[in-house]
Amino acid sequence: MRYSSLLFLPSFVATVLTTTSFAAPVDDVDLTIGVRGSGSCIPGPCVPFGSIHPSPDTLVPGNGGFLKEYPSKPNGGITGFSQLHVQGSGGVKSYGNFLVTPQLKLAIEEAAHASPYANERARAACYSVDLTADRIHCEVAPTAHAAIYKFIYPASSTAAITLDVARKLDNPGPEHKNPIAMDQGSIHIDLANNTVTGGGHYHGNWNPAPYTLYFSAQISKAPAIAGTWTGADLHRGATDATAKATALGAFWQMNTTADEAVYFKIAVSFVSTQRAQEYLNAEIPGWDFSAVEASAKGDWTQALASVSIDGASDAERKQFYTALYHTMVQPRNRTGDNPGAKPDAPFWDDYYTLWDSWRTEFPLMAIIRPEMVRDNVNAFLDRQERDGQVATAFTQGKEMKTGQGGDEADCVIADAYVKGVPGINWQRAYAVLKDHAENGRTPDYREKGYVASDITHDYDWRLKSGSSTLAFAYADFCAAQVAKGLGNSDDAAKYGARASNWKNVWDNSLSDGGFSGFVRGRRADGSFEATPARDGYNKDFYEGTCWVYSYFVPGDVAGMTEKMGGRETFNNRLQFALTDNLIDFTNEPSFDTLWWFSANGRPDLAGYWVDKLKSMYDDRGYPGDEDNGAMSSLYVFVVSGFYPIAGQDIYYLHGVRVPRVVFRTGNGKLFTVIGKNTGEKNVYVRSATLNGKPLEHPWIRHSDIVGGGTLEFEMSDTPSIWGRD
Repeated sequence: MRYSSLLFLPSFVATVLTTTSFAAPVDDVDLTIGVRGSGSCIPGPCVPFGSIHPSPDTLVPGNGGFLKEYPSKPNGGITGFSQLHVQGSGGVKSYGNFLVTPQLKLAIEEAAHASPYANERARAACYSVDLTADRIHCEVAPTAHAAIYKFIYPASSTAAITLDVARKLDNPGPEHKNPIAMDQGSIHIDLANNTVTGGGHYHGNWNPAPYTLYFSAQISKAPAIAGTWTGADLHRGATDATAKATALGAFWQMNTTADEAVYFKIAVSFVSTQRAQEYLNAEIPGWDFSAVEASAKGDWTQALASVSIDGASDAERKQFYTALYHTMVQPRNRTGDNPGAKPDAPFWDDYYTLWDSWRTEFPLMAIIRPEMVRDNVNAFLDRQERDGQVATAFTQGKEMKTGQGGDEADCVIADAYVKGVPGINWQRAYAVLKDHAENGRTPDYREKGYVASDITHDYDWRLKSGSSTLAFAYADFCAAQVAKGLGNSDDAAKYGARASNWKNVWDNSLSDGGFSGFVRGRRADGSFEATPARDGYNKDFYEGTCWVYSYFVPGDVAGMTEKMGGRETFNNRLQFALTDNLIDFTNEPSFDTLWWFSANGRPDLAGYWVDKLKSMYDDRGYPGDEDNGAMSSLYVFVVSGFYPIAGQDIYYLHGVRVPRVVFRTGNGKLFTVIGKNTGEKNVYVRSATLNGKPLEHPWIRHSDIVGGGTLEFEMSDTPSIWGRD
């Protein structure tokens, strides 16, 4: 039987599809969104949370492998299709392993076989493109661990497929040499079965930890000649090769007739070539390309049925459903495919990082796919036992202590706890929170109540006095909630008190724009850094300033409001910050900020500024890097009219942007959001009801959503007094 992402979908979805009139709009997905503009997204297809992600790479790549070409930014053409990519990330480029290239030249160097392209179509279940240099049409469709390619060649006696085993994704440099990421590896060609297997030990990803990776591949057409290469040398007729820290690959040459289709399929495993072969046999047993594409399309039809919108324009539908697609790309479900992990326990990989995704992606999944949250938390618990830690970044099956903020796994665990996600051993989960609270926070934080700016810490350069103190304080808030719920009153009191540590980096003397009091870095002797309020980026804070991070106090909004001078001053101050572009919509630390208006009695201002945020999304891309579902899930909430505060069960309201949104929750209930009088200028809530009863305050609870029911907004083009009390 074929391994499928459907195994991880709630069973009620199939019932919903047959008992309601809603169609899952898989054909609205356009995977060039986030590629043509900002986002660092991947144009190739995958299945929901699939382990592999086949996609084209360009000679000058983006972080997703593909850099859209513009006159001022040439990409050098498509060099082939690699099997692993990272969704929406920045920083060092990762993966891009096992590059498959159809060509007529039999060239090894990517610069020699890079091709201009045309007629590109990037759909949910299939990517297709024409490589114009050799007139080869290419298509690829995915399964959970494998992919099948269809290459349509012209008549040729030199048609070829090359498989580069040693390279990874990177900027190849001025000579366009293939970036070698393989420390050692091998390949074996079986001419009797038209197969090739291999892999080895690799390095060079954003996570510097080495990793193992293997493949099993098969071609549908017997070659006229096959062979290998090592270094710069072709070995025609060779069936075995090994290499250390140099190029390694295999090739097939064939005679093709005009418009002949040749199929190539490949599976990838982090465990062994045998495991890769098992995946290939189970998931793509034959050569039926259409069946693989249809199966992947079926997976996405069910996955996208979890949220439906009605009354939106075609452009809005395309943008919304592409965003919803992107929320279900990463992390990767690699259950059963990691050496050292329990084979029957959930294993999820490629968090780039939880610093990005904890605020919006996991809360969205808690509504529509709680089993995904359950399995991720349970995977955290196994990692704690196996690795002794649950780092914010975990990629290629390896922990990475990044220090981007604090212990963001705590926020995911607490969010699952307060929302009642079933199937988690909460005593084991709390053990992770307690270990982080007692051992994971830095010694100075535990002793002084803040991360000192002039002390060297056992993290990396991303750990900063201001941002990490705030993050640790919120992690303590999260730990206190779970401790209280489990009846551990002593820990609840201890961590609840530590949750106020954010005040230890609040400098009342710092002023800007007529407002006083900001977070900034603090030295071990207790003195504050001299950082101006509009500065501190990667100094006092990771990717933010004093203005940005002074609004990151989700565990004590009332205290934050008081520090800023009370509700009226708080709202005026935030208006000033937004008007002067002091809040960064392109990055995660500012995600919650707009909804503090709703928390402080001004949902009209939240509605106004949320509309400004929405306008930063377009048919080209996202406000910034898509970040593994973070930006996309934010957009889903923006359109739907409510927003989560992760780690808590509250959702602040700003008003729906389309006439109707329906969430199919993980327990089978339907939560419907209706917008009366929606329109481009109607960004303010005039009134709201919940299940037919007037709703006077601008928030709802998680139980209101998963219990099913109807939230109805009447929208207006002018501010109202709704929710101001």
